Amino acid sequence: MRKLQGVLLLAFGLLISLVPTWAHHSFAAEFDGHKLITYTGTLTKLDWGNPHGFFYLNVKDDNGNVTKWAFEIASPNILRRSDEATRTYFLENMGKPITTTACPAKNGIPRAATQFVKFADGRIAPMGPKTYQGDLDSEQILRNIK
Repeated sequence: MRKLQGVLLLAFGLLISLVPTWAHHSFAAEFDGHKLITYTGTLTKLDWGNPHGFFYLNVKDDNGNVTKWAFEIASPNILRRSDEATRTYFLENMGKPITTTACPAKNGIPRAATQFVKFADGRIAPMGPKTYQGDLDSEQILRNIK
């Protein structure tokens, strides 16, 4: 009986240690790192949290249909290291059009991993480590947009 309790306790401990692993995902499993798409839309929401933040854009297609897109960004800690005012930039741009370069989700849902954001005032900010694996320069793409 005592041996069974020890085995059950060990199994429970291993199971609990795996829960954080399930909570986080692999970029390559979820996003297509070989595609870089430019999206422009109205900023509607910011989720500033760990392990990743998200911002949401209402993006119009060529027919005028609007789709709500979710864009994954790095954690607040990483973004603050790049520029402490990153959250402020998002809050100041609520309801305004912004443009982003991002790698789309592999499963076709309106979700993408963002590389850079160009805010309404022209400011360009990185949104985390480079995950795009192609030859395009995502920051330069945004610089070329007037």
